[in-house]
Amino acid sequence: MDDSLFPVLLILRYMHILGAIALMGGTIFMRFALVPVVPELDEKSRAALHEGVRSRWAKFVMIAAALLLISGIASLGLAARYDFAEPVGKLYNMIAGLKLILALPIFLFASFLTGRSETAKKFQANRVMWLNVNLALAVLMVLIGGFLRFVGRDLKSEKKEPAKVGMVERN
Repeated sequence: MDDSLFPVLLILRYMHILGAIALMGGTIFMRFALVPVVPELDEKSRAALHEGVRSRWAKFVMIAAALLLISGIASLGLAARYDFAEPVGKLYNMIAGLKLILALPIFLFASFLTGRSETAKKFQANRVMWLNVNLALAVLMVLIGGFLRFVGRDLKSEKKEPAKVGMVERN
C-alpha cells in the first residue's frame, strides 16, 4: 500500500468492524433469541435475567459505541485526503456524514435499552419495537457503509500549486 497512513487506517477499520459486530450482533441476539424466551419465565426469573443481561450488556454497548464513534469520526476526517470516483464524487462526505448522524439514534436506543433511568424503563417496556427500530437502522448503516467501501478513491495529489504573487488588476 502506498498510503503512509495505512497502519492507522487499518486500526480504524478494525475498530469500526469490531464495534459494529458487537452492537449489531448483540441486538440480533436479543431480538431473536433472548426476548422471545423471556415471557416463558416466572416474574422473579425474568427480573433477574433482565438485570443480569442489562448490567453486562451495557458495558459492551458503551465500548462498541466508543469504538464506532472514534473510528467513524476519524475516518470521516481522513476522507478529505481522497478524491472519490463519480457518480458519488463530492457527495461521499455528505453520505458518510449522514451515516454518522444515523449512528446517533442507534447508540441512544441501545443505551436506553440497557439503562436504569426512568426514560430507559419506558423504552424497555416496549423493548421489541425499539430493538426492531435499532436493527433496521443498523442494517441501513451496514448497507450505506458497504456501498461507500466500494467507491473508488485516489489520494489527492501532494503537489500544491504555487501561490501567484503579483499585482491585482483593477478596472
